[in-house]
Order: sequence, then structure tokens, then C-alpha cells
Amino acid sequence: MELLNLSFAILIIKLSICVLPIVLGSYILLASEEVKREIRGFICRSLFNVNNAIPMRDFRRILYWVGGLGVLFGLVAGWILVLKPFFE
Repeated sequence: MELLNLSFAILIIKLSICVLPIVLGSYILLASEEVKREIRGFICRSLFNVNNAIPMRDFRRILYWVGGLGVLFGLVAGWILVLKPFFE
């Protein structure tokens, strides 16, 4: 018996598709205000070459949406990719 077969590799890929969006979305939702300001500064410098092109209130709202959608995507992907075959 092989230690790593194709079905196990596919399972690991499916689990990473499910877990990574949940982890990143949770990080975005639970990050401190200072971390959110650093993320905004990095994005504004990368796109517009200024530190505060996007107002913080709007950026915070966008982060909540992105984080929530990441968690939701991870949960739906987990249901479809991993759990659904057990209930059929």
C-alpha cells in the first residue's frame, strides 16, 4: 500500500480549498484596527501611490464583506467538496 495515493492527494487539495478561505476570512474579520490600517496603507500605496486614498470607514466595510464571504465560501465549499458525498 502506498503512503500517498491519488485519492489522498485530492482530499488534501479539497480540504485546503475549504480551510484557507475560512482562515483568511477569520483573520480579516478579527484583525485589530492597526492591522487593518496597515493593510489599507499597503493596498493604497500599491494601487494609487498614496497612503490614504480609501476612507477607513469604507475600507473597514469592504473588509467585513470580504471576510464574511471568505468564511461563507469556505463553509459552502466544505459542504460540497467534503461532506456531501457522505450524505448521498
